[in-house]
Amino acid sequence: MSENESRLMETWRRQLAQEYRHLCWLYRVQLRPPLFEIREGQSRAGSWSPGLDTLSLASWLIRDHSWDVVLEVLKHEMSHQYVEHLGRGDELPHGPAFQEACDRLGVHPEFRTAQGAIPRLLTGAGQKSGTMLARVEKLFALAQSANEHEAALAMAKANTILRRYNLERLDRQATDYDYLILKPGTKRISAHQRAIAALLKDFFYVNVVIARQFEAKSGETLRVIELTGAKENLAVADHVYHFLVRRLGYLWQEYRKNTGAASREKNSYWLGVLNGFREKLRRQDQEAMGVTGNETESSLICASDPGLIRYYRARYPRLRTVQHAGPRVYGDPYQAGQQEGKQLVIHKGVGSEAAGAGTGLLLVEG
Repeated sequence: MSENESRLMETWRRQLAQEYRHLCWLYRVQLRPPLFEIREGQSRAGSWSPGLDTLSLASWLIRDHSWDVVLEVLKHEMSHQYVEHLGRGDELPHGPAFQEACDRLGVHPEFRTAQGAIPRLLTGAGQKSGTMLARVEKLFALAQSANEHEAALAMAKANTILRRYNLERLDRQATDYDYLILKPGTKRISAHQRAIAALLKDFFYVNVVIARQFEAKSGETLRVIELTGAKENLAVADHVYHFLVRRLGYLWQEYRKNTGAASREKNSYWLGVLNGFREKLRRQDQEAMGVTGNETESSLICASDPGLIRYYRARYPRLRTVQHAGPRVYGDPYQAGQQEGKQLVIHKGVGSEAAGAGTGLLLVEG
């Protein structure tokens, strides 16, 4: 093993110890910190050795999977430790006591069995299913029409299908929820990323949390945007996020080419586009609901979904709300962006390949 690899392995061990302490605090459990080992050549993703008070994770797990997957395996092994802590270690390894421990530590349902292959979590728009999602995908494709009226009509129909689908979910008390992590790749969430996150929360039937996530390959901790909701809603929100990121880049290049705008005006223009798009979505939402209040139908449905509330609270037992002052903006590019945003139409199929203003309230974990 090279010197660089040894240093990186030591960074991983320190990070695991830090994550362990944080998880104990997060879920209000008192466990004795174990010895952490990262093992080369270990076939199992993780293991708990009660007699040795040792928690081991395989090096391939950390190298080949995102950190949220590593944390699910860590919580799985902590659940074994918790069963022992309660004096119930003589029960079946993955029996009732273990399942209770998983509930206490918020272990993802797909990580609660004896580990073979690592479960494939919802990691992007590549996972698609359901009649609703197929219909929305077709309408987003139709929204590419050069005819502005046809494009707007297709997007409006897609919104109607999303609204009906989520109202029906409430009626049948659906329970199929998951999370999705969006990675801007920065140590701070920029103003336009926060604005996109707020749009997803207010209009696309998902809950949003700004969190931190360790990156094993670089050893850095970056900010991420975590979404929770029904899997179909997550796929739609994922598409909308990446569409907006790509579209902002394209619109700025066109605006700069036509006006000679300076680079410092880019964020103002982007915030204008997103604010204009918000106004458009707000107007559509109010017309559909027949009301003029501040609440959107998306936020009302998410707040009325008992299954989503339970899932959300289990994943984020401790949250705080942070208020961010709106950034200073340049008036002309902001207003130009607003006009562009009011005409913006989400298009292309759900599952597109990812590419690289005012006061807002967003939840922050950690």
